[in-house]
Amino acid sequence: MEKNRKKIVMLQDFFGLGYTYQENLLTENYRRLGHEVVVITSTFENVFDYTHEKYDPSKKKKIEDYHGAKIIRLAYSLNFLNKLRKHSGVYEILVEEKPDLIFAHDIHLNLKEAVEYQKKFPECKIIMDYHADYTNSAKNWISLNILHKLIRKPFFNRYKKYLHKIYSIVPGSTMFLNEVYDVPYDSIELLPLGCDYAKCNEARQNTNISDIRNQFGIKKEDIVIITGGKINQLKRIHLAVDAVKRLNLQKVHLIVFGKGDVNDEVYYEQMKKNAEGYNVHFTGWIDSHTTYELMAASDIALFPCSQSVLWQQSIGMHLPLIAGDFGGQDMSYLNRNNNLIKVDAQDINEEYFAKILLELIQTPEKIDLMKKGAEKTAKEFLDYEIIARRTLED
Repeated sequence: MEKNRKKIVMLQDFFGLGYTYQENLLTENYRRLGHEVVVITSTFENVFDYTHEKYDPSKKKKIEDYHGAKIIRLAYSLNFLNKLRKHSGVYEILVEEKPDLIFAHDIHLNLKEAVEYQKKFPECKIIMDYHADYTNSAKNWISLNILHKLIRKPFFNRYKKYLHKIYSIVPGSTMFLNEVYDVPYDSIELLPLGCDYAKCNEARQNTNISDIRNQFGIKKEDIVIITGGKINQLKRIHLAVDAVKRLNLQKVHLIVFGKGDVNDEVYYEQMKKNAEGYNVHFTGWIDSHTTYELMAASDIALFPCSQSVLWQQSIGMHLPLIAGDFGGQDMSYLNRNNNLIKVDAQDINEEYFAKILLELIQTPEKIDLMKKGAEKTAKEFLDYEIIARRTLED
């Protein structure tokens, strides 16, 4: 437990209970370190409602407990096209809570109230992390030039000088902040999404690997590849399925966890049908605990395309990671100890994935070295306790 106990207020557009997102794990680790945490967030409680912009304006203010943290849910006082959102009453909450640190996630429109509070109580620091990059934002002229440059940029510039630190979660976010918001590169620190390393360790120690493998008819000596998540066409999970089909090796199995996204159920069902007769096992939706167990019983993680926190979770589970970068999602920063194989956009196809998998399967010593590299990377770089401590540094 930290000697200098702090009160941290997080400004966060979405916070769901029981998820394994960055904000949840930071909150849990701040609490584990002995700090007080207050999260000011929207009334969205389900991530699917949030991502599909199903906002219910009838929901009222609510206060919940999450691992000893206070979650304050507020309705939007402004919600313009589900892009520009803010809450009323934030300044009053800050005055009541008396934070030592305000952590704004992205360019939150209630940053104005945070700065007003900081001006009155200058011992309070404000930090911000940024999640947008060219793969998830500014995909059209209106988004780039109106939403970002015309609206958000002047707002951000008004309050930027009051920020103690500006973090990006991926190198692409660093570039975006520099090119779109004119933030100098040397003013931005990389604060990566991490892993719940305590849960990773617990899963590795307590999972009965034989029982898990027996559920799928997988032998002790077989090689298990794992993939999945919220399955949609962008993630190209079918390439992992097709690569294993191409190998068609009796001792190689693929576990696909998760289910098709709302708009990709046909894609998911077709993928399942195409995998019939091969060592491909679909679990459907599973909870986070079962995800850890399945990873504990696996040898290699493969995510063909699209950025995912499952990259970090796989590393936390000491798995060699194969990940595809279709552009703007370079994950080389996670390859600190030769624990990751990056696949460039032109090579994101079943033949190339099958080639990489075969090379690993035929050289088990390389798998072992990558596992050790993943362990070192997780311990030193991706453990959320380490990440939480970094945000508290002066």
